[in-house]
Amino acid sequence: MNKWKLTVVIAVLLFTVIVLEKKQILKTDVTDYVLSNDDLLVLTNWTKQVFHEEEKVAVMAPVADSHIGEYNTMQSFSDGVLLSYDEPLTIYAKHDGFVIFTGHTKSLGKTMTITYDTGERVTYGFLKSLDYLPYTSIKEGEPLASMKSGTFYLQVERKGGILDSESLKGWLK
Repeated sequence: MNKWKLTVVIAVLLFTVIVLEKKQILKTDVTDYVLSNDDLLVLTNWTKQVFHEEEKVAVMAPVADSHIGEYNTMQSFSDGVLLSYDEPLTIYAKHDGFVIFTGHTKSLGKTMTITYDTGERVTYGFLKSLDYLPYTSIKEGEPLASMKSGTFYLQVERKGGILDSESLKGWLK
């Protein structure tokens, strides 16, 4: 069986179990394993080992820095910060990781959440475009999204806690 077909079958099975749990038809602990950041990281690494994901060799120069750390202003918003820029900006993956959410939210517009292999969960909001679908593996340096000039939202969760604005300044460098 093709590895992608197997992946789709596992994903459909997993989502079916989660829906049945929510409707209280089935009682399992699947959502406890899938919804925590650490367990999602373990599941992602296990999947990579099962499918023997091939190492890719870069055949081009490294991607240009997105200049994400060169913001004009930073202000607190919700559980993260709003960063303002004068120019359009492309946002690149900081590390290898896994996209766990892309979509439109009421409070953040076009939004993407990524769990990096470092264990950090990062949410980007108020984006112009999204380059990946949920449940996609990403590599360090790949473009994730773009934004227009103006502001975008950033939230970083590390070890179960959300980084404050002072800690985010260091993370952005």
